[in-house]
Amino acid sequence: MRKSKTFTAVLALLFALGSPTAHALSKGTFYLELKIGCYSANKAPAKASKWSDKNYKTLYSTSCTSPHHYEVFYAGKMKAKDLNSEAAKKEAGTTCDGSAIDTLMTQKDLPKTLTYGYFYPDPGAEEKKYGKQLICFFRVADPKDDQFTLSIKRSFREVSYV
Repeated sequence: MRKSKTFTAVLALLFALGSPTAHALSKGTFYLELKIGCYSANKAPAKASKWSDKNYKTLYSTSCTSPHHYEVFYAGKMKAKDLNSEAAKKEAGTTCDGSAIDTLMTQKDLPKTLTYGYFYPDPGAEEKKYGKQLICFFRVADPKDDQFTLSIKRSFREVSYV
């Protein structure tokens, strides 16, 4: 009888905690605090997500082997003095280009609509708090409407343990 009570208690605890994916998706991450890894745009990572200028500042960490919308492949600092300048856009693009090429160099079977984007702080309060943080990420655009980001089911970063 004791074993069944213990088993029931463990099941109840696991149910209360939720699955690892649901638990990971329960807490959002501010976009300038993203680390290398995978993120969902919302709490439904298996569905396409519409990109807007309002819904990108909170993303949800998830496993790269589970469905996700974005895969951060670079996080670092920019040198541009003015984040509103063309020089800042050029630096972000060049940095992300190089890192994307390094990341994808040996990959096969890449989606035709795989692209990357980048974030850096808005001038003012965000820049004051986060400095010149640069975040580069992959996304797969819906070929019918590039305002939608499709769910990604695998990582684009190869992990080598050798």
